[in-house]
Amino acid sequence: MSCQTSPLKIGDPPRLPSGTAAALVVQPSLTPRLIASVIIRTRVTGEGITPTTPHPYASAAPLPLYSPTLNSAPDSAITEIGRSAGGRALMLQRIGTGSHILLLVGGIHGGYEANTVTLMQQIIAYFTAHPAEIPPQTALLIVPVANPDGLEYGEIPRGRFNDNGVDLNRNWGCEWSPDAYWRDEHVNAGIAPMSEPETQALSALIQAEKPAAALFYHSAAGGIYAGSCGGDHGSAALAKVLGDAADYHYGASFSAYPVTGTASTWADGQGIPSADVELLTHEDSEFDRNLRGVLALLNWISAQS
Repeated sequence: MSCQTSPLKIGDPPRLPSGTAAALVVQPSLTPRLIASVIIRTRVTGEGITPTTPHPYASAAPLPLYSPTLNSAPDSAITEIGRSAGGRALMLQRIGTGSHILLLVGGIHGGYEANTVTLMQQIIAYFTAHPAEIPPQTALLIVPVANPDGLEYGEIPRGRFNDNGVDLNRNWGCEWSPDAYWRDEHVNAGIAPMSEPETQALSALIQAEKPAAALFYHSAAGGIYAGSCGGDHGSAALAKVLGDAADYHYGASFSAYPVTGTASTWADGQGIPSADVELLTHEDSEFDRNLRGVLALLNWISAQS
């Protein structure tokens, strides 16, 4: 399975902070592999960010949250679902016309996990070129960059957080805790569960569209980690289908350090089978194996519809 494609534009290009320079090189190949090489020079220091004053956008009037009729242009598959803490657009791509939806979300940890954004772009490019491979009962909804604020900083710890300094994968409503961790470091989980505009936009999307399954992509712990909020709501079965097709390990809980308030756990609590997909490295998007996984899940969803 292959296609040749030109770079895909989702929203505005990232705005780099003062003191930063970047070069972007895109190398198309026989598979839709959008390979981004980003050179970062920045004055940001320290292993994280914990702001002591509110970000200027924090008090701005929020945009209306996502609804299919409010946000979708009649003839467009690309939709803005909200804005980040820094005022950057969160974009959604829909491919397929079925009512049974598989939601894919990349870049929740921004530039620190930028290969997940590359993977989402590749999947968009592939299924745009091969729409017949989406079963007619199903559709893909793809949010390539859930944290556009962090994306511009590249693969440094600062790139994990939004412009409020919050780790967006510690901000969700199930098992949220103000005492949140990344490795052995405390991180900012937000002033309350679901406090961040990115979390609010994604949760509004999920509640409006009610996907049949949802995947949230990360790097680089390597494996499929099923969501679970007060018990399993179909996420273990999803993890098995995906893990078998994509050849990632599954069936175990993430145990490297305590993790609270994650998107996949919240989605499972909404009755939506969900999982975190952890790529093996920070460099490779692992497109081929993840394409197999997405195709397997589309067929799994179709068989249940």
